[in-house]
Amino acid sequence: MNPMFTFWSRGGSSRSDARLNEPAAGGAPSVLRFDPEGRFYVGVLSVPTVGTLVMDIVSPRPLRIWANGTLVVDENLYWRLYQREVRAALVFPCNAGEIKFLVEVGPRPKYPEELDETCPSRNRKLVMKEIERIHPDQLKVLLRVDKDVAGPALSLRFPATQFIRDGVVFQHVLVHPIPGMSAHMPSVEVWSQAELSDGRILLTSSVLPGRAEEGTPCEELALGLRRFHVPVANSDDMPAALRSTGYDSRVEPVLEVVRIVKLSVEGTDGTVEVNMPAYESLGRQAPRREFKESQWPTFSDARSQFPEPVLPNRLNHFKKTYYAAWEMLLRLVRHPRRETGLPGSYISTGAGFKHHQFVWDSSFTAMCTAYGCRVLPFCATLDMIYSRQFDGGYINREHDVRDGMPAAYEPDFSPNPPIMSLAEWAIAGLSGDLLRLQRVYPVLRDYHKWIENNRKLPDGTYWTTGLANGLDNSPSLGDGYPDLTAQMAHDAETLGKIAAVLGYEADAKAWQQEHAQIGRALNERLWSEEMQIYSTSLLNGGHNPNKVVTAFWPLWAGIVPQDRVEALARHLKDPKSFWRHHPIPSLAADSPHFVPGGNYWVGSTWPPTNYAAIKGFDRAGRHDLAFEATLRHLECVTEVLNSSGKIWENYCSEASTNGSSSGADYCWSALGPIALLIEVIIGIDADALRRTVRWNPPDEDSIGIRNLPLGAGTVSLVSRKDPDGRWIEVNTDYTFRLELLRQGKWHSRVFNTGHTRLRFEEV
Repeated sequence: MNPMFTFWSRGGSSRSDARLNEPAAGGAPSVLRFDPEGRFYVGVLSVPTVGTLVMDIVSPRPLRIWANGTLVVDENLYWRLYQREVRAALVFPCNAGEIKFLVEVGPRPKYPEELDETCPSRNRKLVMKEIERIHPDQLKVLLRVDKDVAGPALSLRFPATQFIRDGVVFQHVLVHPIPGMSAHMPSVEVWSQAELSDGRILLTSSVLPGRAEEGTPCEELALGLRRFHVPVANSDDMPAALRSTGYDSRVEPVLEVVRIVKLSVEGTDGTVEVNMPAYESLGRQAPRREFKESQWPTFSDARSQFPEPVLPNRLNHFKKTYYAAWEMLLRLVRHPRRETGLPGSYISTGAGFKHHQFVWDSSFTAMCTAYGCRVLPFCATLDMIYSRQFDGGYINREHDVRDGMPAAYEPDFSPNPPIMSLAEWAIAGLSGDLLRLQRVYPVLRDYHKWIENNRKLPDGTYWTTGLANGLDNSPSLGDGYPDLTAQMAHDAETLGKIAAVLGYEADAKAWQQEHAQIGRALNERLWSEEMQIYSTSLLNGGHNPNKVVTAFWPLWAGIVPQDRVEALARHLKDPKSFWRHHPIPSLAADSPHFVPGGNYWVGSTWPPTNYAAIKGFDRAGRHDLAFEATLRHLECVTEVLNSSGKIWENYCSEASTNGSSSGADYCWSALGPIALLIEVIIGIDADALRRTVRWNPPDEDSIGIRNLPLGAGTVSLVSRKDPDGRWIEVNTDYTFRLELLRQGKWHSRVFNTGHTRLRFEEV
């Protein structure tokens, strides 16, 4: 005989409106449908026999449950929680008869409403409707009583947090002992009640023999909680991939339950078995999934091993900013616990983002730390991101590093731009590590394919949202977006380069064709003849009238016709638009939405978009503009560093100060002081895969770089002037080719190990 619940809304006139039905045949769960505005529900459980009650609980709302006045379940459901629901179990000893229950529920979690205005989406209503269908507004309970079993008194929460060790997947279980509900008899074996306060709790998984490990942090133990790590899979019994690369049938990605693990719960008074949901594992193709702590040097130990800029007197003050950026990056190193599922330490997003890590921020940071490949675990941050990839290729834009789980309620706010391939290509250019490219290629390929299959419009352009593209509150709204469209073209081109060096000829050809196809779609659909700039297309025709900094992104992707390069150059140098005190603001100053103080993406100048625009003009043949924009950017960053002592997330475009909504110590802000200084001001482009350095040195008295990593070697290049002319000094422990831009033409020469000094025109 099954136990039976009867519930009704507190204060309601009808018990049947909110009745928890008797369990259906076959062990189907009973359902309590919530009133839209309801908070409390009271009811009675009729228990047919003495034993231990076991309840499997699923709720789309946070909830508390009292049994005969004792709080037995207390589970929050933070609005950012990716899984959308509480999954828990309740276990406690009971006698035959009635148990009075009180259930309190909070509101359903939802993203902040203002995001519908600042970050709207073309399909968010569909997403929200489907979420409500998949997670209906009801409490589901599966009930049973284990007759004559005196089990423990506790509740268990089943989060999706996992980690892998020695090929075994462990999943977290959070246990809440329930004081005052134990069925044990008064004992002559107990010296003090304190010995019963925690009680014995042992968990055993059906996946592997032996007991689960307890790993309760001190802060949880102080609250009376116990955390266990339960085996849910192993290398010989790993669930198959849930989905292949391609169109994602889920309306939004979420971690799915792949199996039910039988969990034996042993307490002081006996043992019962509960059903534990085991979730899919992340990072199946990642280079590293298991935790391994990396060794990070102190800044003082590492400084001499970083590349050393050689600058003329008029630019020498940039050295302070250069080394301040390295020091900041090392301050941002974080060391997670292995139980988070993260594979090791990493460079965090910023001092103000204690718990959250973002994909495109991490990718841009890797473009800087690549220059420290001699002394830093420079791939660690990207490896952390790759370890979070879903089957099928999707990677959420943001992760909570406390548990490694996707963060933020995600009605199509993801994913971030596909620029990890650019970071990996930059790393390969300095490290020369082909094996690394081979390991990450499947991850990068599947991420690209997920976006292609889920964000591509029929006209060949791509749609995104204000959080997915990273521009938050930018008024760049519309249908097809120049930024993601250009980023997908650039990603295809870069994946083609990676495929080519790996010998994947068919892949390389296909990526090259895709690069060209996306470029054609962008130029046909997203160029505004009226404004002479790339802009988001509108559903009813035309283009968004706001000029935003991502209009320059197609330059970096190499898909802009020459006449449009010059049109974009005019926009860049227009002092009423983008050529402000600190160029290049996120929104043109002549937009009605422009905020002089910045207010995030409606006026601030941002290091990553400056980097993309500057690299774009450099690629498009306007090195003069790239050089001038970099000089002004670095001057402003340096002035703010001198006045505040910090490097900032974004900057005011109207004065040398940080933006009005900006955090200090932000990872991607090292782009200017490190990457742009080396690549644009000094003019270095390293290609360790070809054992080549391309150099476009400015006409300065003294300019160059020492201690530049180039695969297995180290190279120093300095250009100097004296009364006899201009000279090149080369020091290398590695044979390499130097390609030098002189009088508008590239000249090349091979240098063997040792020191060489020769006239500029001899190269």
